[in-house]
Amino acid sequence: MSVNTLRVYDAARFHDVDMPDWYHEAQRLSDKDRLDWHRALDRVLGCECTLLTEEGMIAAGIEIRFWSSPVQGIFVALETPLAIVEEVVVMNPTDWLPFLSIYLAPLIATSTQSAVLEVQGKIANTLIAYARHGEGNHVDRETGLSRIDLDNDRDRRLAAQFRQAVTHSGKGAGA
Repeated sequence: MSVNTLRVYDAARFHDVDMPDWYHEAQRLSDKDRLDWHRALDRVLGCECTLLTEEGMIAAGIEIRFWSSPVQGIFVALETPLAIVEEVVVMNPTDWLPFLSIYLAPLIATSTQSAVLEVQGKIANTLIAYARHGEGNHVDRETGLSRIDLDNDRDRRLAAQFRQAVTHSGKGAGA
């Protein structure tokens, strides 16, 4: 994606155009007025965005938002937690459904499957920790892993580092 061009989907084809004035205005609002990028786009496009992927699941994959502006067309932003992946304008409303079904639907499905797999992994870790250690507060809420196992792993690493330090210092030759 070039900084100076914007991708346009028109008649089942992509092409790049110079950045439109409204995009530069959104950048100005975001940078100088310290307005959130999505809010800046809301303001310049005269409409609010719609989230196509589940809110809060950007860490599991990709977040897709679109703005359906009556004047500027449909602006689509594909984002990861680190950066904007792609921005596309669909100028003709009749191109929206083909663009959505051919390009966005597979991304949405993949993102959703990734989120489900992440949650299933946490559930599996929680069940394993519960089965091994019984009821209590032994399970890390973020990972679902056993805190007892995490503490034991940490103790083993510290002991190994200590043995290595003693061996290298020459004091542990008989150890």
